[in-house]
Amino acid sequence: MLAGRGATSAQARDALLRLAGRIGAPMATTLRAKDLFRGHPHNLGICGTLSHPAALDVIGSSDCILAFGASLNMWTTAEGSILTKKHVVQVDVDLEAINRFSIADLAVVGDASVVADTIVEWLDAAGSTATGFASDDMAEQLRRSVDTDVVDHSTDTTVDLRTVLSRLERAFPAERTLVFDGGRWIFDSFTMLTVQHPSAYVHTVNYGSIGLGMGNAIGAWFGAPDRPVLMVTGDGGFMMGGIAEFNTAVRHGVDLVVVVMNDGAYGAEHVQFRDRGMDPSISTFAWPDFGPVATALGGEGYTVRNPSDLDEVLGALPDRTRPVLVDVKIDPDKVVTGGH
Repeated sequence: MLAGRGATSAQARDALLRLAGRIGAPMATTLRAKDLFRGHPHNLGICGTLSHPAALDVIGSSDCILAFGASLNMWTTAEGSILTKKHVVQVDVDLEAINRFSIADLAVVGDASVVADTIVEWLDAAGSTATGFASDDMAEQLRRSVDTDVVDHSTDTTVDLRTVLSRLERAFPAERTLVFDGGRWIFDSFTMLTVQHPSAYVHTVNYGSIGLGMGNAIGAWFGAPDRPVLMVTGDGGFMMGGIAEFNTAVRHGVDLVVVVMNDGAYGAEHVQFRDRGMDPSISTFAWPDFGPVATALGGEGYTVRNPSDLDEVLGALPDRTRPVLVDVKIDPDKVVTGGH
């Protein structure tokens, strides 16, 4: 079962859980519906190019995908490969969303919760039994895939990206609004940083652009001022659209923590040069030290060069009184594009 942003209401979630339990189906989401089923033993996480290996094994061994409120775009379907040799049922309240990116074998135009509950009623009336596909063994395999330890490749002068994300996930309040800018670091960030509900995740990368995170982060706080905003950005994106607007956050008292994954480069270009055996120096930059700049702009700025620095800064976050910027030095040659 696959849920998209169009099926993330509490009513829809409950109905999908009932249907999944009734038929014995594991559950996945699109990126924009991330964490809708977080904590469920048969949660596969994000479907498609961001799926972890255990989830891909489960999806690959299935024979039908029930998609509710999901567009079935190239990212969710891994350019269509996930749908190969499977029956596809697409449910959406919007007729124009049906078959927009992928062709369904069966289309149902209707509300996700109504359709899901109706299917359950029909299955009950027919005396149908669950398939047993979502088994205890599957749940254990999924648990093991999530609980794997992060291998730390930090040095005295740089912090491993996954180390930053894992410690940030634990240290920052779970009731958060999560905003990402764009950048090469984002693939692991999509899966390692979580929200309590998909509505608390603000998606800014539809066009693959960088530099759009800060404006969205400020706006997101005004939309939900009861939650702190965690905004993760790269150094290039922050220089494009973040550095000036950080002062806007200061002036308006936004409860905002900005974490800059600073590899001193435009990462997408850096990796291209490296892959071709070319000198990547044209893609690198001598940025100003962002920590002191953030402090000069009226916030609290920190520079993190190693895990010890990181732990010290994360420990200080609960006592913040103004917007915070954490400039984390990472190695441009140790960022794995594509995450998993």
